[in-house]
Amino acid sequence: MGRLVFAHPAYLWGLLALSLPILVHLFNRRRPRPLAFGAIEFVLRSQQRRVRRLRLRQILLLALRCLLIAGVALALSRPSIEPRGAQASVARGPQATALVVDASLSMRYRRGSQTLFGRARSEALAALERLGPDEPATVALCAGNPAPLPAPGFDRVAVRNVLEDAKPTYLGSDLTGCLAAAARALGESPVAGKRIVAFTDLAAHSLRLDAPPPLVPPPPGAPPGTQPVRPNVVLVDAAQGSELPNAAVVATAVQPAASLGARGYDVIATVANHSAAAIAGLPVALRIGQQTLAKGFVDVPAHGTAKKTLGAVLPPGTVAGRVEIARAEGEGLDEDDAQEFTVEVPRDLRVLVVDGAPSALRTRDEAFFVEAALAPARTGGRVAPTVLDAEAAINAPLDGYDVILLLDVIAPPKAFSEKLRALVSHRGVGLFISLGDHVEPDAYNDSLGDLLPRPLHLIKTAADPSGKADARGADQAARFGVVEWTHPLFRVFSAADREGLLGARTFKYALLRPDPSGGSRALLSYDDGAPALVEGQHGQGRVLLYTSTVSHAWTDWPVRVSFLPVLQQSVSWLAGSLEERAPLPSQVGNERTVVAPQGTRIAAVIGPGGSPLPLRREKASPQAQDSVSVPAPQPGLYRVQLQPLGGAVRDEPALGFVTRLDPKESDLRRVDEAELKAQLGGAGSAQVASSAQAAEGARGTPLWGSLLLLGVLALLGEGALTRR
Repeated sequence: MGRLVFAHPAYLWGLLALSLPILVHLFNRRRPRPLAFGAIEFVLRSQQRRVRRLRLRQILLLALRCLLIAGVALALSRPSIEPRGAQASVARGPQATALVVDASLSMRYRRGSQTLFGRARSEALAALERLGPDEPATVALCAGNPAPLPAPGFDRVAVRNVLEDAKPTYLGSDLTGCLAAAARALGESPVAGKRIVAFTDLAAHSLRLDAPPPLVPPPPGAPPGTQPVRPNVVLVDAAQGSELPNAAVVATAVQPAASLGARGYDVIATVANHSAAAIAGLPVALRIGQQTLAKGFVDVPAHGTAKKTLGAVLPPGTVAGRVEIARAEGEGLDEDDAQEFTVEVPRDLRVLVVDGAPSALRTRDEAFFVEAALAPARTGGRVAPTVLDAEAAINAPLDGYDVILLLDVIAPPKAFSEKLRALVSHRGVGLFISLGDHVEPDAYNDSLGDLLPRPLHLIKTAADPSGKADARGADQAARFGVVEWTHPLFRVFSAADREGLLGARTFKYALLRPDPSGGSRALLSYDDGAPALVEGQHGQGRVLLYTSTVSHAWTDWPVRVSFLPVLQQSVSWLAGSLEERAPLPSQVGNERTVVAPQGTRIAAVIGPGGSPLPLRREKASPQAQDSVSVPAPQPGLYRVQLQPLGGAVRDEPALGFVTRLDPKESDLRRVDEAELKAQLGGAGSAQVASSAQAAEGARGTPLWGSLLLLGVLALLGEGALTRR
C-alpha cells in the first residue's frame, strides 16, 4: 500500500470550514423555554413521528454539507497515493517534465512480438497522459550524439505526435549525455519542480557511471550565485528487470586462401555470445546475394567470442557478401545476426609478351623465365599470357590486353610505337620494357620517345657475362643497392627475404640519361647508383623500364627466387589491380566521404533500403575531383552511381561501401542499479521503475478528481433534501 501525499497541503486549512455547518446545526437545535398550553398538547403528540423524520433529514444535510466542504478543500490540496518505493521528491506540486526515450539499436531487442522500444513508447505515452494540466513537458529521442531539447511547454499534441511517430534507430546511445541535455532543457521552465523520466533498457554500455549527475541550471535572470538544482530522475525499465541474452556477428575479415585457388578467399566471422549460457552448434552461413556459398557451425562460450572461417571461390571484381547466424530462440536482437562485407577480387589479366629473342632452346629464349613466372600454375589462372615474336606482334591487334611486355625487342616501327602510345595514354594499358642485345639506345629513344621513363644512354659491361672473376679474382658484377621497399612491387619481401634480391648479380645494363620532365622514379638501383628499374606515368597508363635482361644473358636475377614475385607484382601493378581495394567499412551514424574518379561526378548514393541519400558536396576548385559526404543511418551495402561528363549514369561497384553496427549495442547486460542510483544522486532523487505509473514520481495515483466528484454529489444531495 502506498502513502498519501498532497501537492498543495496549504489548502488543507480549508477543512476548518467544516465547523460552520456544525455550528449552524447546533444553533438550530437550541430548545425554547417550554410554556404549558393545553389546547396545543394534542397537536404536538400527533406530530411526534414527523419530528423524528425531520431530525434525520437535518443530520443528513449536515453530513452532506460537511462532505461538500471537505471534498472541495481536499481536492484543492491535490492528494495522491504514492506507489511503494517511489522517489522521495523534494518538490511537491507541478513539475516540469522531460520524457527521454532510448531509441538506440539495443531497443530493437525483440521479446515475442513486441520490441523494447515499442513498450517504452507505450509507457511514455501513458506517462504523458497522466501529467497534470499545469505541468509542462518536453520529449527527446536518445540515439547517437545527444542533441539539445526544446524547452518544456504545454503543447501536449506536439509532444504526443513526436512519441507516436518515433522509431528506433541503428545508432548507439549515450543515455548519460541525454539526461544531462534534458536537465539543461528543464532549466528554461519557470516551474519549480523538475523531473526527468527516461524509458530505456538499462544497458550498461549506454550509461557512464563516472560522469557527474544531471543538474538543472538556474533559470534565466536568476540572481548570481544561484546553485543548480538536482532533478527527480525516474528510469523506466523497458525490460522489466529481465536479462536480455543475445548472440551477434561483431566482426568480419576477408583474406586470400591459396588452397582454394586464385580467387579463393577465407571469410572469418567473429561471433559474440552475450549471455550466461554457452551456445553449441550455432549455424553460420556465407551468402553472396541470394546464393549460399558456405555453411558451418560454431560453439561460443558464455560471455565470450569465437571465430568461424568459411571458404569460398569468389567471382572477379567488387564482391559484396554477408555472414549470417541463425538463432533458435524466440527473442533477441535480429539486426546484429548478420554483417556485410565487400572484397575486391583481382580481375583476370590478359598479358601480351613480345619475345624479341626467341630460341628453339627454351632456356635461352628471352621470354622463358617470364612465361614461367606468369604460368597459370603460379598465378592461379588469374594471368593469361600470350607470347608473340616481335614480327607477329607488330601486325597483331593489341586491343583487349591489360599489360604489354617488350622483351629485348628491336626498336619497333613508328606505327607500332604510336599504337602503343595510344593504348597506354588513353586506355591505361601497362607497358613493361626490358633490354638486351637487340636494343640500340639511340634507335630506342627515337622510336619510343616519351614512352620511355628516361632516355637510354649507353650499354655498360660491369663484368664478364659468363660470371667468371677477373684476373685478380674479384667479382665485378653489379648488385642491387637501393630498393624502394615500400613500393607495391617490393612490399612482398620480408626482412629475411630481402637478401635473395640484393644478392642478384648483373653483368651488363644500360645507363640512362637524365629525365627532362622529372616525372620518373627509380624503384631499384645498382650499387653504383645507376637505375635498374624505373617507373613512369604516360597519360592513364604506367610504364616500367628494366635496364637489363629478363633472361640470364646479362644477369642471374631470373634464376633467383626473388625474380618471380617482382615480375608478378609488376604485371599486377601495371594493370592497376594492386590498388584495387574495397573501401574500408564505416560505422552506422558516421558520415562517409566519396570521391569520384577524374572526369566523372557522383550522381547518387543509394542506401541499403534502395532510396537515394542526401548528398553534401564538398567545396573545391573546378579542377578538383567531385567529392560528396553522405549520412549512413543504417547498416548494409551503399551503392554509388557515377555520371561521366556528357555520359549516362552507371553504377560504380568499386566505390560502394558497407556500414556496420556498433558492436557495443549487441551487449545488453544491465547496469548495476545501486551504482546507477548513486551516480544520479542517491535514492532521494533517483528511482528505477517498471511502468508509467511509477514514472509519475511523487504525485502517484491522483485522488482529487474523485474528491471533486464526491463534492458534486454532496451538493446535489443537499439541494434535493432542502427542496423537500
